[in-house]
Amino acid sequence: MNVIRDFGNNIIGGADGPTSVFVAWKPSTEMLIAVAVLGLLFCFFGLKMAKVLITINGAFIGLAVGIGIAGAFHAERTIFLVIMLACALVTALLALVLYKFGVFCMVFSGTLGFALSLLAAMGLISSGNISSALSGGTKEMIIGIAALVTALVLAALSVKFAEPMLIIVTSLAGGMAAGPRLLSLAGLGDKILIGYGAGALLAILGMVLQFMMNSRKSGKKEKRYAAVVKKKDSVESEVEKARTILEDDDDEE
Repeated sequence: MNVIRDFGNNIIGGADGPTSVFVAWKPSTEMLIAVAVLGLLFCFFGLKMAKVLITINGAFIGLAVGIGIAGAFHAERTIFLVIMLACALVTALLALVLYKFGVFCMVFSGTLGFALSLLAAMGLISSGNISSALSGGTKEMIIGIAALVTALVLAALSVKFAEPMLIIVTSLAGGMAAGPRLLSLAGLGDKILIGYGAGALLAILGMVLQFMMNSRKSGKKEKRYAAVVKKKDSVESEVEKARTILEDDDDEE
């Protein structure tokens, strides 16, 4: 569960944002390895895992919504858990069934989490948490709103350009999750800028690989379609020849 929680924060933006490495508690070596492996998978094969990621992301969003609803009504422990799990299940199913809705949520949460984490690392906001940014001073509030608007715009574009946006988001989230963790395993966990640099390099490599694989997949689809059309044209041509021969025979008679 700790691994899921830790990597979930990387995808949808946790208390310290999706790319935060230097948190108050010290993750175990096993957790660092697990998150690094998951990050690499997401970075290089995010599009292939899209439906799984979209469903998980929907569940996390549902959990957050459920916590907000239960907290607003000051629900007791049992009811709190029921509301939280029910919301997680509903949003996970919606994300799975309504693909474009799932893509929208995935790109929105991933972009927002990445932006907040980067802004926090640059010292422009106090933490990578959107509620903290919006409730902070005027400067932080403006930056937080700008991050929200940017995430919404990119999420809206993802409805039209789903695959490219998913490639970008999964590469960024996976790369920024794996890079710093790999450096921590190498004993360089205190090198913040190097950690972000490693994450950015992995993200770029992930985008290149995923776009290449997607291009190859599109090429294979086009070849299959062209083969079907060619076969159909060939059949139609043969039918037309047969019809012409029959008409010629009728004329001779």
